[in-house]
Amino acid sequence: MMRWCSSSVIWEGNMNSKLEGIARRYSATLRRYLSKERETVLEQAYELGRTAIAQGFGILDMARVHQEAMGKLMCAPMAAERNGHLLQAAESFLLQSLSPFEATHRGFRETNVKLQQRNRELEAEIKQRQRVEDALRQSENHYCQVFNEAQAMQENLRDLSNEILRTQEEERKRISRELHDEVGQSLTAINVTLATMRNNAAGDTASAQKLAETQVLLQETMETVHRFARDLRPAMLDELGLLPALRSYLKGFASRTGLRVQFLGNPIAEQLADDQKTVVFRIAQESLTNVSKHAHASQVEVSISKFKESICMEITDDGRSFKADPINSARSKGLLGLLGMQERVRLVNGQFTVKPQPGKGTTIRVVIPFNPAGAIMTLNKKN
Repeated sequence: MMRWCSSSVIWEGNMNSKLEGIARRYSATLRRYLSKERETVLEQAYELGRTAIAQGFGILDMARVHQEAMGKLMCAPMAAERNGHLLQAAESFLLQSLSPFEATHRGFRETNVKLQQRNRELEAEIKQRQRVEDALRQSENHYCQVFNEAQAMQENLRDLSNEILRTQEEERKRISRELHDEVGQSLTAINVTLATMRNNAAGDTASAQKLAETQVLLQETMETVHRFARDLRPAMLDELGLLPALRSYLKGFASRTGLRVQFLGNPIAEQLADDQKTVVFRIAQESLTNVSKHAHASQVEVSISKFKESICMEITDDGRSFKADPINSARSKGLLGLLGMQERVRLVNGQFTVKPQPGKGTTIRVVIPFNPAGAIMTLNKKN
């Protein structure tokens, strides 16, 4: 409901208590300002606007408060000139009370502009991240493909290495047999012929002496050929087994080098497959060769024992050992001895470790798991 009073409209309706409080203060302050128009009173209008904002009121609420206050003031009779002046002063008061709203809205606009700018920056950043993620995803797929190809190449190299070692062992076996059988037999025949000639030349002392010297040289040559044959592929390894072959080799090694050699073997080692026995024998052979050439040792211990479901061989010397990681050192220097042993053991799913103790010696440790198929084949051969 509304009523007219001095050409002003007054809205009568319910206000909440907070707005009524602001309306009372606004009306009183406006009346003081219209009576004296002091700047200090005008500043109070600005503070009323800030209070209204703080309490959650808007411009329309302030317009309603102002209209109601003006309606009360305009009810009193006054001259037209005075009326016009009061309206201008009231307008200034209203504008001052609305200034905080303008500042707030300006801040909102600036904040909104900044937020829009930040949103654009975030959108650009998200797009950039998406591009990076796509590139990383493509790169990851590429590296996965390269890794799979490298893994396949590694498997092929392992198969090739295994085939090379197998072929090498077969060739060694063939050459060893030829040296032992054909060359050995030929040398034995020559030795028999020399013995016959020596007997026939019994009256000729000088010729008999030369024949005797030739026989000695021939005997040494035969021993050398037999040693070469044993080193290439000991027939004892195929005919009698791993432990007898190792004992025979260690005996010859001690005789040639003058080193004290102790050997302790477990018969369960004979349950290894043939290729595993070959690996164990070659590791022992190569390790002892390294000891005689580089370690300056006086004693070597070789032991073969059962370790869980595997066979463990340890070769320990009392030489001067290595000063650094022997495997990495061998790899950097291009030394093939240790690397070759490591590769042989890996091909039979074993573990190869070198434990250097500078000044105290070196221990080479080989652990090879039992091959059930190899064990069954060995047992059937014995039966």
